[in-house]
Amino acid sequence: MNRIKLVLIISAFIFAAVNGEAQTKTKIGVINVSEVLKLMPEYDSVQVAYQQKYETMQREMQQLYAEFESKQAEFSKNQTNMTEMMKSIKLQELEDLQSRIQSFQEGAQQELNAFVEEKQAPIIVKIKNAIKEVANENGFSHVLNNTQDQVLFFDEAFDILPLVKKKMNLKDKMLPPTGN
Repeated sequence: MNRIKLVLIISAFIFAAVNGEAQTKTKIGVINVSEVLKLMPEYDSVQVAYQQKYETMQREMQQLYAEFESKQAEFSKNQTNMTEMMKSIKLQELEDLQSRIQSFQEGAQQELNAFVEEKQAPIIVKIKNAIKEVANENGFSHVLNNTQDQVLFFDEAFDILPLVKKKMNLKDKMLPPTGN
């Protein structure tokens, strides 16, 4: 019986030691990756490339709209002189063009999103590597991204943004003045 008590006591001490060690190893950091991303020098060139691509797509969209408006105006002007068959054909052309415009809009948005993701991927890798280094250097077992307020509360003492900015040699950027 004493042997069983001894085994239970030793087991309890081992469990307490392991449990205590696990608790001391848990240290959670929080960072807003979006803030770091905006401070990266490469971010500005991604934004410029995005803007150029966006403007190109806008011009293409405006051409489609202009074509649609032109055909619609022509149809409205001439519909009284058209046969029912010709009206039907012209209406179908307008519907097809409207469908192409909608498809273009959806495709353009997907293409722009993919473009940004592709251009930002190497920057994100750099940020993740810096976060990993800071976490290892400072004993963090977990780091949560607070970019979209996914973390509802955290103690500011666990915000590793200043450490990552220091690790990556990043300085805050001056914001343009607002038109108040």
